[in-house]
Amino acid sequence: MLVSPSTSAEPLPTIPISLETELVAYAKTSKKPGHAIVRIVSSGGRPAVERDLTPLRGKEVENGSARDRKIRENLAALQADLATIQASSPGLDVIGPLDVASQYPGSRIVFLGSGLSTAAPVDMTQLGWNFDPSAVAESVHRQGLFDLTSKDVTFYGLGVTGGAVQPRLPAYARKLLEELWIAVCQKAGAAGCTIGKGEPSTAAPKATLSVPMVPVPAAYTDASGCPVWQRLDDAVLFEADSAALTQRADDALRPVVLSAERCAVSEGSVAVVGHIAATLSDPSDSSNLSGRRARAVADRLLHLGLPPKLLGAIEGRGSSEPVLPNLAADGQFIESAARQNRRVEIFLNR
Repeated sequence: MLVSPSTSAEPLPTIPISLETELVAYAKTSKKPGHAIVRIVSSGGRPAVERDLTPLRGKEVENGSARDRKIRENLAALQADLATIQASSPGLDVIGPLDVASQYPGSRIVFLGSGLSTAAPVDMTQLGWNFDPSAVAESVHRQGLFDLTSKDVTFYGLGVTGGAVQPRLPAYARKLLEELWIAVCQKAGAAGCTIGKGEPSTAAPKATLSVPMVPVPAAYTDASGCPVWQRLDDAVLFEADSAALTQRADDALRPVVLSAERCAVSEGSVAVVGHIAATLSDPSDSSNLSGRRARAVADRLLHLGLPPKLLGAIEGRGSSEPVLPNLAADGQFIESAARQNRRVEIFLNR
């Protein structure tokens, strides 16, 4: 059973390589038509889409030389089904489609999606990003919304967003989503709850139905009041198209130094990462502007009193990790998104 919310807030769903290997093995065990059924459930209550992976020659199981080829063809058809399916409701719902999937026979459920939810009782527009995953899972469990008893559930792509509206999630938020849905899964009585390994899809979604945007703050502070991650706007730090710091930069960077001292940050754990907006003229960041900006921020932190032993990785990632896509399909430059992509991120690990 594949569960894919398939909304406009996450990438086009695809079958990860590790799951593809598992599905091939599943198809090979089939002894007759209908014995290797995979169902796809999406958001909004649409009927499940079914695909039989059994390799057939007419109405008989193919056991000859064409067996592997037919299995691959069936997998390609399943991927086409997955790419075509779209949510039929405007919300971001995880529990709803998981509940539907739990009611089908079989013990295997694979969730393919970001894990963002704006449907009660997990409304992340209300929860924010400082919630306790265990407490939320307990609340969901008390409401008795769904039962995963005897099911094995694997989550792929949690925290990976897509589309032109939902901002990209920083590492701390992706980790929080993983902890949340594992905790919810376990509370629902599942036999197994795991995070699947593999590179998530980055293809643009086909879904066009508008969904709520889950805001992403410019900084994250842990329960003790210590910062874990901070995103700094390039307009505050730098002159336009330059790695030269502005006079205002110290006002933004001095609190980082003070936090590192107050929160007992460990050696080599203050990381600085630079990002720029995508452009058609220089898609590969050939001037390494993102790296030069990261270096400038790191040097300034040292000048403001950050002990050198605390400074860790310093790198530029060009335009490879946008908050929002700033180049439309027709090549049009989207300045409002570009402003969010031009940034320096600082990570403080204790």
